Amino acid sequence: MLSEVDGVRVAVVGCAHGGFEEIYSLLKAEAEAKGWETIDLVIIGGDFQALRNANDAACISVPAKWKSMGDFHNFYSGQSVAPYLTIFCGGNHEASNYMFELYYGGWAAPNIYYLGAANVVRFGPLRISAMSGIWKGYDFRKPHFERLPYNSDDLHSVYHVRELDIRKLMQIRNPVDIGLSHDWPRGIEYSGDHRELFRKKRGFKEDSEHGHLGNVAARDVLDRLRPAYWFSAHLHVKFAAALAHDGATLAKIAFPADQPAVWAVEARTPIPSPKAPAPAPATTPASQPAPKEYNIPMVSNVVRQASGTAESNLNAWNNFASGGALAFERQEREAMLQRMANKSKSESKQEDSVKAKGDQPAPGINQDEIDLDSGNESSGTGSGNPSPVKAPKLSIPSSDGVWDSEVTAEEPLVDRALTEGIRDKLPASFARPQSSGQSVRNKTVPTAITNKLTRFLALDKPHNRDPFMHLMKITPIQSTAADVFSAPFCLEYDKEWLAITRVFADELTLGDATAKVPADKGEEYYKARILEEEAWVEENLVKTWNMLIPHNFQPSAPNFDPEVSLTTTDQPPEYTNSQTTEFCKLIGIPNKFDLPESERTARMDAGPRPSRAGNGGHGRGGRGGPRRGRGGRGGAGRGVGRGAGRGHW
Repeated sequence: MLSEVDGVRVAVVGCAHGGFEEIYSLLKAEAEAKGWETIDLVIIGGDFQALRNANDAACISVPAKWKSMGDFHNFYSGQSVAPYLTIFCGGNHEASNYMFELYYGGWAAPNIYYLGAANVVRFGPLRISAMSGIWKGYDFRKPHFERLPYNSDDLHSVYHVRELDIRKLMQIRNPVDIGLSHDWPRGIEYSGDHRELFRKKRGFKEDSEHGHLGNVAARDVLDRLRPAYWFSAHLHVKFAAALAHDGATLAKIAFPADQPAVWAVEARTPIPSPKAPAPAPATTPASQPAPKEYNIPMVSNVVRQASGTAESNLNAWNNFASGGALAFERQEREAMLQRMANKSKSESKQEDSVKAKGDQPAPGINQDEIDLDSGNESSGTGSGNPSPVKAPKLSIPSSDGVWDSEVTAEEPLVDRALTEGIRDKLPASFARPQSSGQSVRNKTVPTAITNKLTRFLALDKPHNRDPFMHLMKITPIQSTAADVFSAPFCLEYDKEWLAITRVFADELTLGDATAKVPADKGEEYYKARILEEEAWVEENLVKTWNMLIPHNFQPSAPNFDPEVSLTTTDQPPEYTNSQTTEFCKLIGIPNKFDLPESERTARMDAGPRPSRAGNGGHGRGGRGGPRRGRGGRGGAGRGVGRGAGRGHW
């Protein structure tokens, strides 16, 4: 029973970066030091790097000089077996082609389970939610348009969080014990010792003040689900926080000494005076210092509805832009940034007078990526997330497919806020066209979700300065006398999540850069549909004992061949994963990941679509065939390479 083990023994790991033999060896030593006979569950926060072979390495967003095969291929081939059940979310340094095969989740190797683009699973008494990828606002409302073969742009957008996946998580109406994301929820730094964090990681302070640190979608999910724990990685630093919900205050309590000190609190809900109205919920707990505020207009997270048709609105916007409004905005924006830069420079001289000039982030560093194993990062003097720099202008399609030549790559919040402030003064017809439907940022909380405190923990990567693993025991938020769980626990499907997946299955679009994501139909619509589908799940899966996640791993790609260079640009063909096929059949949805062989061949023969940079794709790939001694379903083709295109590093 759960009471006998006093909680589920969980090991949390930050970024893995393909070093699993070492990770499991260190986890074993940590467990023995704590007197644990085993670890029930290992949770890894992304940058897993599940490279099966060298051709997978052509689909990972890592500079060639830093590419490493790692040892995951030993686990994939069965040469090694993970000693503990392991689950992980995806980050921004993944074999994206392999993660695509397992969009709904699945075994990446025996005893190692990928949680998919978004998911909710059960492990014994615990309910765990997860989301993969990192935040880039300009790709958020797009479909999953990337499909093999990838061009240079696709390699860097395929791991960006998409609204449809988050929309599914925002329909959860029952409590979750653990939340998992690769990058941090936006604003979580102010629920911990942010001053110490800013001291350790140069550039974080500026990123935070510019609204550029963290994942907006992850914060939306956190505010909705309010799990007891939330784990992240990505920024290569250990950081703990305690976030109170609904204006609750935090009071000190006794807590295990081996856990973060900031976690030694409990949430206490204020009792409103009968003579005074209840206080409004606070964004930042009263016990934590508030972030520095600037007197600038902020961006609303609610999608404003423009009057008129999308075509007339777009024409109105373009006509206004051609009249000099954009030039005016640029001038105002530059003036604002200059004032802020002067102020920041003055403060920096006082706060950082003892810091070396060589520690400053170099201009031109791209913010899309964390500097993987760079000298600055490993030496402890650089930032994994450098200060905001003016991003190059890109031609980026908006949510309704219109190409906007004036959008910048992850524009700093100050720029966007000022632009929105000017735009808000215009008539409604000048608003940018937006996709119909309400914003995913719906702040309503279901009545069943009552937790008032989320303990957050982010961890480092191996061979860096901070710890990258943490062991703890976790008990569920809610349990009753009727809940009896005995170790070893098993991974199970979640009834509510399977219903949500059935509701949204038809809205998923793959491989079409011109497609539009269907409009959000609203929470009440989805609630009714989900309840209908829950009845189907109950009748067809729960009552037939089909809720255990089957151990049905089957290799879909050839094993590692050391004769193939790790620097190859030959991308593999798209494989149909048998687990995805079985899952779609189980819950009665179409398998959109199973392309006909003729279409698959045609895509590979045609090569990647042109990149926006105009420098070609990352490698054409080809149909290929089995190579001597490799076995499996056939090797990746050796199609004609087209060059790496413009890099994002």
